Amino acid sequence: NKGNGGGKDQLQVIGTTRKKKTNASSASSKTKRERDNYLKNINNNNTTLQQVELPTGNAAASATPAFTFAAPNAGTSSGSFAFGNTGTGTSTSSFGLLSVPPVTPRTVSASSSPASSKQATTIASSSSSSSSNNNTIPTDRSSSATAFESLTKEHIRPLIELNDQINALTSKENAINATRIVVAGDQSHGKTSLLEALSGVDLPRGEGIQTRVPLILQLRSATSGNDEHATIKIGSSVFNGERISLDEIAGKVREYTNKIAGDGKEIVDDPIELKIYRTDQDDLTLVDLPGITRTDRRLQDMIQNMCQKYMKPEESILLNVVTAMVDIPTSASLMLSREVDAAGERTLLCVTKVDQHKEGGLAAKINSAIEDMQLDPNHVFAVRNRTQQENDDAVPLDEVRQLEKLDLDRLMDEDGDEYDVAFGLGVGALSKALVKIQYEQIAQTLPKARTAIYEQIDKLESRLDKLGTPVGDATACRAKVMHCVEASISELQNEVLGRATASSCDADVRLSEGASFELSLTVDDFKAERKKPCKDSNGPILSAKKHVGGFRFELQVYPQRSEKKGEDDAEPPRNVGCFLRIYAPSETEVKSMVVTFSVVALAGIKCFLYDISEKDFSGQIKEGGGWGTRSLIKESAANAIAGPVKFEASVFVEKLVVEQKEEEVDAALLCAQLNTLQDEFVSSLDTLYSNHYFFSSAFRKKLGHEVSGCRGGIGLPGAIAPHVPVNILKDLRQKLPDVVETYRDRVKEACVEKVDSLVDHHFESKLYPKLNELISNKCTILFDQQEDKLADHHDLILEWEESVCSSNHYFMDTVQSIRSSLSDEEEDRPAYLKQLSDYKIKLMSNEDQRLVDMQIEIFAYWKLMKKRLADYIIMSTCSELVNKPINIMLKPALLEATMSRGDKELVKLLSADATIVQKRAELAARLERLCKARTSLEEYDEKMQLCWFAE
Repeated sequence: NKGNGGGKDQLQVIGTTRKKKTNASSASSKTKRERDNYLKNINNNNTTLQQVELPTGNAAASATPAFTFAAPNAGTSSGSFAFGNTGTGTSTSSFGLLSVPPVTPRTVSASSSPASSKQATTIASSSSSSSSNNNTIPTDRSSSATAFESLTKEHIRPLIELNDQINALTSKENAINATRIVVAGDQSHGKTSLLEALSGVDLPRGEGIQTRVPLILQLRSATSGNDEHATIKIGSSVFNGERISLDEIAGKVREYTNKIAGDGKEIVDDPIELKIYRTDQDDLTLVDLPGITRTDRRLQDMIQNMCQKYMKPEESILLNVVTAMVDIPTSASLMLSREVDAAGERTLLCVTKVDQHKEGGLAAKINSAIEDMQLDPNHVFAVRNRTQQENDDAVPLDEVRQLEKLDLDRLMDEDGDEYDVAFGLGVGALSKALVKIQYEQIAQTLPKARTAIYEQIDKLESRLDKLGTPVGDATACRAKVMHCVEASISELQNEVLGRATASSCDADVRLSEGASFELSLTVDDFKAERKKPCKDSNGPILSAKKHVGGFRFELQVYPQRSEKKGEDDAEPPRNVGCFLRIYAPSETEVKSMVVTFSVVALAGIKCFLYDISEKDFSGQIKEGGGWGTRSLIKESAANAIAGPVKFEASVFVEKLVVEQKEEEVDAALLCAQLNTLQDEFVSSLDTLYSNHYFFSSAFRKKLGHEVSGCRGGIGLPGAIAPHVPVNILKDLRQKLPDVVETYRDRVKEACVEKVDSLVDHHFESKLYPKLNELISNKCTILFDQQEDKLADHHDLILEWEESVCSSNHYFMDTVQSIRSSLSDEEEDRPAYLKQLSDYKIKLMSNEDQRLVDMQIEIFAYWKLMKKRLADYIIMSTCSELVNKPINIMLKPALLEATMSRGDKELVKLLSADATIVQKRAELAARLERLCKARTSLEEYDEKMQLCWFAE
């Protein structure tokens, strides 16, 4: 075996707590000759096997051994390197259709060997040894396979392959992370040598940074020596990879690195995938990251950022490689690990180059680092790498492992008669521990990855739907245009009629006012929910949610809602509480929100009702609270309930007032906008001249000036010329055209904005900007033409008003009403008539009395003219700018603008923008990869299900 510590002709040292005892056969008493003889015995295959006791019969078929080796105390498993459940029970990690095989401990019994006097947990392999005992299985891989090796072939490898596929297919998805063993370390700390020892192949070496891109190292056991080979590819490539021999690996890795990162020193985050098939190889997947340099600040920052990216996900296992020649806690990779894994649960430490630590005390140094950094000793290993001289001399890795045994013996003996080595020793121990850690971590994290994949597929499909699909040929394009026109006009007509649509409700949270709906929540096992432990006085919370107009309404049920303690400080009763909470959309300021609701709980034939009316939720929304009751069901009644309970809430939004920002476009229905504009138009007519103006002394003086200017003309003595009031009314009308034009422009603006918004929505402006531009321009032209026609109509209406005449009795009714009011008491008269009365008028001269009569008549006619003008202007505006364009003219105009075009031109109009096409392609590619990951999960489920059925 070349480096994995498990093959023949090699000693494997498994890391457990090891205690040295003082006796005659102590390993420390060995002379150098004895050590040489010991190594010679290993080479001659004379080492006695240690045998592994396993269950027999049916128990043997169902038991699954773990990598828990010879725990020093009964009932413990200090050799277990589990990240998930590490107990010795039969718990499983379930995901998908199947459960991952449980990992249970096995016992390793030590027979006499040169190492047995050390109380060490060692496994010495020998190709010539076998066992006739049915209860024991030899550890020699060349003979019958152990139960765990069988598990590796049947379960572990498919699981690792599945995990690798998910990692490869979801590499661009930040929300999805699968298990990775991330190998990080400072430059020249022996990381490459360690990976060579684990993989049994040579990797690129040389001065400076050799690993300039992440190297995904997939180690797999080959079926035979003839099948030993490797495949290599760039991780982002869609190809299966280039098949190469094991001897070509170092050169090919360097070649592919240069393809990605160039010939210089650049660091690029585009992984190389290297898959190695070797006999007797432990199945592992490692991610080798560039060594952290401290000589180039720019490269150091780039490498540390890359390391942090791969190390940060909780699914990653952090294997830190640190040389024995430095202060271990100061390693840059370990400091990064502490940043992303403060508790150290995912952190592993491998101390390399133990043979170069000549001054002694290395075991104490490692133990001190374990204590200082609060690491699990079972996650710490000491190994000996191949030296540079051994590299130059091409010393086989299996011989290096034998030398490693000698150096590790020195490490354990150097502290004298009493020492405690609680960490793992040797590359073989590290390899076996990584296999188990990887297996358990995958089993623990795969359900989360599965859920994340399914959720991400749903999100990407939704985003892809919003980007639309390529329309296709001309026939499909014409159908698409027809559908868009029909949908736009239909919704526009509904808005004029006051029929709210789904899209308009979503656009404006204010339309939630008047909403009526129900919330329903069923608790299947009410008694079980009542028994759940309480983290606080409120107990667990169950909820049902509903989104209405951007608001989230949530019915919350507390199976154990405690009342406040009484004066006697007795234990409060555990009633069932129920509350309605409302959450406003982001950036929405709620001034007032009045909601009426009732809650009913149905438990069999029993019914519990809580009714509340007109509660203002505005303050509750700000504070995150809600209205409800702590005692919907009293404790005594709740304790008697068995089975399901259904909670139903009926909700009605009585009133909703929100703060509208000035820059926000009014998203109310078009009919509501037009009605508001009509009211504002009428109000603007009223504010041209107030009622006080017509009865003011200033206006009377103006009339007197007009009358005196034409005195002596045609008419009876003292009579006022008939053209005087006509001229006065003409002067009053001078401001009307501006008011009418403003109203006309605002109506057109409202209609165009509404049409544009609907066109943007239905014609998908972001997807088809060319078509959207054509439609928008056509709509604008149509409304501009209609506005010009309407302006002519309005000019004509204003021209009609120059003729002072009317047969409407409203004029005389107003005159008589004012004259009648003058005889009323002052407090009963309108405010604008306070300065006039019959008594004051009688005291006036005849000329002033005639001026008062003219004031009353001009005022009455002005009111009549305003009402008549408002009616005519509003009717004509609705006809020419609303009804005709929307109900009659718009649809034919849009169809003519699009359908009259040739096939090629129409297809071009429905061609998406280049950025949309690119975004759509990117989403489609991501979705395709995620769907492949989902398929891999389903195929694995099916395969494992068949496997379990067969067993």
